[in-house]
Amino acid sequence: MKSSLFLLLLLIPATLFAQVDQKYAVGAVPIVDGKVTFSRELTAPGLSQEQIFNKALQWATEYFVPTKDSQSRVLFSDPDAGQIACLGQEYLTFTDKALSLDRALMNYQMFLECLPGKCNLKVTAIRYKYNTGNQNELIPAEEQITDEFAFTKKKDKLIKATGKFRTHTIDLVNRLFSETEKAIGVPAIQTVQSAAPTQVTTSSIAPQAAVTAIAASGTSALSGYKQIAPDKIPGNIYKMLSENWMLITAGNDNQFNMMTASWGGLGHVYNKPVAFCFINPTRHTFRLMENHDTYTLSFYTETYRDALQYCGSHSGQNEDKVKGSGLTPITTPSGSKAFSEAWMIIECRKLVAQPFTPEAIYNSADKAKWGKDLHKMYIGEILNVWVK
Repeated sequence: MKSSLFLLLLLIPATLFAQVDQKYAVGAVPIVDGKVTFSRELTAPGLSQEQIFNKALQWATEYFVPTKDSQSRVLFSDPDAGQIACLGQEYLTFTDKALSLDRALMNYQMFLECLPGKCNLKVTAIRYKYNTGNQNELIPAEEQITDEFAFTKKKDKLIKATGKFRTHTIDLVNRLFSETEKAIGVPAIQTVQSAAPTQVTTSSIAPQAAVTAIAASGTSALSGYKQIAPDKIPGNIYKMLSENWMLITAGNDNQFNMMTASWGGLGHVYNKPVAFCFINPTRHTFRLMENHDTYTLSFYTETYRDALQYCGSHSGQNEDKVKGSGLTPITTPSGSKAFSEAWMIIECRKLVAQPFTPEAIYNSADKAKWGKDLHKMYIGEILNVWVK
């Protein structure tokens, strides 16, 4: 009898969690415009925007610190608008035993909007780097921790394989919110992690102050982004290009193409803020660059490394490169093309276009290496800069 009972227990699927804690239940992972987006509002009566911003920035600067294993950092801060944007990378550890280590590297973006008397928090763009044996997967949260993927059909049990990602992610997000709350020194009053319907609109969490300021100044707004001045461009441009790369995208809605680039920079030419890049005439993007006045330079977190590698190894002349990359095209107000996954987009208008010549290369070693494969340099006036 005992052996029969033991056999029966073995037949119970080991892939299910027996009971679902309410904080992980259906509706606990909110979806905003098709993206997993956790948000919370902190109220700070009596505190000015500047006071809240300074406390939030101090916490973010201490928490998001790059290491040899992580690219966590503060991407952007604007005290006037009260905006802080951060890139987070940290491990979710599922099992840590002597002979068993099961963990995933979670990539995400955190945004803090500081206003008089309150602070709005948002965590989104969540992706997982998961190592199992020789497999190396990059998994979007939308295909891993949502109700559709994390629960059984009856929605009464979590699937173990995906449920562990759901529970650990919610725990991490709650910890981020709690630590921000402590840093500011106020209680949280509302969270979008609830069993209520999870489909909400961008307007419910968008920084309206930033949108209003952009509209009032007559500049061009881009949905989901905040516009900044060229002299406020964040980050180390050398590292952003040499290690993280960028995409050059030329064309318009009728036809456009993007290419990976690691050559370029920022500067000041003809009393204008400029960005410069280089394109080989053999590239499909070159023709589009020649035929259009404006183009974009877009930058991405490590989450999208595979997409950038795809863009750098495939030609849009032979296939649907956009579909193959998995990136989502967007159009700027002036008609240039970029991608919504970018954390920063720089829109340029051609100012100077100059082909290289062998005689222009002074270093003999560089001339031997590049003298027969000459690029064309484009110096573009920076028209707009958008950051998430």
